[in-house]
Amino acid sequence: MQSLRWRRPWLVCCAALLCAAALADARAKDERRFEVRNAYVELQDDAWLLEVRLDLALGKAAQQAFDEGVPLVLMLEAEATVERRFIPDEAVVSLTRRWQIAHDAISERYVVTDLANDEQVSHASQEEALEALSRISAIAVAGTDRLPPDARFDMRVRATVEIGELPAAIKMLLFWKSWSRSTDWYAWSVRP
Repeated sequence: MQSLRWRRPWLVCCAALLCAAALADARAKDERRFEVRNAYVELQDDAWLLEVRLDLALGKAAQQAFDEGVPLVLMLEAEATVERRFIPDEAVVSLTRRWQIAHDAISERYVVTDLANDEQVSHASQEEALEALSRISAIAVAGTDRLPPDARFDMRVRATVEIGELPAAIKMLLFWKSWSRSTDWYAWSVRP
């Protein structure tokens, strides 16, 4: 009788732990990744061009805000540093580019705007717009005057998704909500 009393609470605890582990595993599978999958620079016509591929997944709060009409901004940060002996590395390039994705209710299209030059591209679905935004190509990082082709340097990039431009009154109402989500830095070395 004593051993039966001891086993019941232990079995209940084990069952609860297994259920919690299964629930955590299901949440982890449901949570889509947001990370820099691949990035590299390529020398073309005396300029270093950046190519980035992202796994661009919106968090639940950002997805809900976007579904309710709030524009989102993808910010890409890139940095290049040159190795120096015996002293800290020198930051040669620091670049930030931004794109906004918004739903145009009149045309029922998803519009991606490059905020550097106001160039807009329209997409039929949200998935198509996010897929296009996850492939960032031919971003000029620096010329050969700043990053010579025969020099060694280190690059790193990261991406952040945050809410876009809203009227000040709406921002005041929503200030406590956090929709920002950032990737880890993706770093690599460029060697001649």
